[in-house]
Amino acid sequence: MAVLGVRVRLGAGATVDDVRALKTWLEREEPLEALLSGRHLRIDERSGTDGTPGRLGPDLELVLTILGDVVTVAALTEYTARAVKTWTNNRSRLQGGDPEPQIRPLDPDGE
Repeated sequence: MAVLGVRVRLGAGATVDDVRALKTWLEREEPLEALLSGRHLRIDERSGTDGTPGRLGPDLELVLTILGDVVTVAALTEYTARAVKTWTNNRSRLQGGDPEPQIRPLDPDGE
């Protein structure tokens, strides 16, 4: 059975704290919060599976997994992209730098 969802990976300048802060942000962002509270979505922190060779920062990513058929991958990608953009703008304004997030659908096997 295919695993549907979205992967969010921050760029080389990101820290573990950035990954955790983004996860907290996503958990509180509408409509993601509604999907989480309805148990239709799960957000996990994972070690990256295809990290950049020579990268010095953490190789962590967030994986948003669809647990029901109430949302499409396209809609989840859109919701996630908006939330990540807002988080990135706030982070840049408050801390400087840009973690260069990448958002993409999961491969069908969940990787």
